[in-house]
Amino acid sequence: HSVLVTGGGAFNTTLVEKIRRHAFANLVLPDRMLVEFKEALIFALLGLLRIRRETNCLASVTGGPRDLSAGTIYLP
Repeated sequence: HSVLVTGGGAFNTTLVEKIRRHAFANLVLPDRMLVEFKEALIFALLGLLRIRRETNCLASVTGGPRDLSAGTIYLP
């Protein structure tokens, strides 16, 4: 099995090596441009959800007490 590693953690060589040692899968790291592109898209989506006051932070992921719309948008 292969696992695609993306997001900011893909640039953390210590983290990737620790995962690699314990994973029962082949870790695949895409090129830097793809990782940065995906990261930008995700943050744009989180911002859009915040502007629309829709949930962008899930308690099931963060361990927080509830789902919420997190973040602050600064407009010029």
